[in-house]
Amino acid sequence: MSLNVELLEQNFQKIKPHAGEFAASFYENLFAAHPQVQPLLAQTNMEKQRKLLLASLVLVVENLRKPEVLEKALKNLGAKHVGYGTIPEHYPAVV
Repeated sequence: MSLNVELLEQNFQKIKPHAGEFAASFYENLFAAHPQVQPLLAQTNMEKQRKLLLASLVLVVENLRKPEVLEKALKNLGAKHVGYGTIPEHYPAVV
């Protein structure tokens, strides 16, 4: 599978002006489609969580052309989520 980096970058620029709405709708859609995930975030400050989601997306998109930076960042993010109790069965909910 080939990744069209330029297309991802262009589309992300379109989302940026609506970033807050995008993040809110992400979690609304996630909880609607996978209600079993909502308890995992029950004690989470969702405003902060939406900001973290956006920061992660910015980090990924801005480093698509820097695989060494992206790999380290994603490994760190993955390790954090393991610490939160995320298991492989949770992944399909956000894919």
